Amino acid sequence: MKKKIGTSEVYMRKCKLTFAALICIFALISVSAAVSEKGLWVASIEKNGDSVVFANHSDSQENGGWIYLTGGKDIQLPQPLSFSYSGTNCVEKAGVVVKINKDKNEELSITYPYSTHPFYTEKQTVKMDYNGPSAFKKQAVNIYLVKGLGVSSMKQALVDAKCKSLGEIFKEGVNYNKTCATLDKCGDLSKPLTFSSLEPGSYGIIVTLADNKESNVTKVLSATCFEVVDYEMKTKAANNIKEGDNLDVEMSLKNAPANGEFTYGALLISEEAYKAEVKVDSNGTINGTDVSVNDFDLRDLGVNSTNYKSKLSKSEFTNAVQTLIGEGNGTISIGDKNQDTLSLTTFDLQPGKYFLFTGAYEPGKGLAGIDQQELTIGKEKTKTSP
Repeated sequence: MKKKIGTSEVYMRKCKLTFAALICIFALISVSAAVSEKGLWVASIEKNGDSVVFANHSDSQENGGWIYLTGGKDIQLPQPLSFSYSGTNCVEKAGVVVKINKDKNEELSITYPYSTHPFYTEKQTVKMDYNGPSAFKKQAVNIYLVKGLGVSSMKQALVDAKCKSLGEIFKEGVNYNKTCATLDKCGDLSKPLTFSSLEPGSYGIIVTLADNKESNVTKVLSATCFEVVDYEMKTKAANNIKEGDNLDVEMSLKNAPANGEFTYGALLISEEAYKAEVKVDSNGTINGTDVSVNDFDLRDLGVNSTNYKSKLSKSEFTNAVQTLIGEGNGTISIGDKNQDTLSLTTFDLQPGKYFLFTGAYEPGKGLAGIDQQELTIGKEKTKTSP
């Protein structure tokens, strides 16, 4: 029987970085190596005598152990959004040990139960709730809102040699807010928490048990990440177009400076093709690891950069995305500097429902705005003979 755990977000920058991928997967889900409580916990990450253990999740929204965010602009997630892992249950590299609480031949499965994830602007209030299993009822918890903490930075903190211990994430100098709470009889927060007037940037929310007697062990019940972007993005595009017609997309960033430099992009993808079923099989080595998305091997993306810190070129990124979504399932376009009007060619797209995603990137800062809407491509009327 498959074990199911959950993640609010699955992030993988390069398929060759096996260990980094595992760090990302288990850094932002609930898991732990507390064998005496087997079933509640599923994995651990150990470094220099410190351990972070994560609580198990189910695919239930009511008691699966998820953090639920509201208050921003909801962006549609792939359906399904799932991850499955098979292979070794222990990986060690650079002094970091990841242990997975599973049998060697057992498959580990992750399914995210929510269909959307919010993005925010400065004026919007972030509201979070936590719905955990009853096994954690009446438990005291600490809730950390950490600025600058995303999946990538969590991974860096775990594998970077300069970070001496996992506990440094919560030591002085780190920009975070801490809230103490007690879960109710169902293992949930009694009422949602709100965070207002957040500056643009990446944020992480981590829920940990507070009554931990072992000072070098942090028990994480759940975690998630979100972005506060600088500007509200507006998109103008037709809700319905005929088969074969181009889709003209106009984008704007509300209150953005006139002298700003932005790169705009638009992605149109079929509702049926918009899914992310990630599968990893690994023996703990780079060469012994296979990673696929929707049964497509990521090594076939044609990305030439071997350094995971290197930035992809516009053409590399465009080609990789187009390869992943597949010909006939969608199209992507990225403009030149400050080109905020794009035309998407749809001649090879079949009639049906589509998602249109638009975004703006600011060099040196990152994502500046994001938007999403739905549209329909209708069948072209067949001409009849007189």
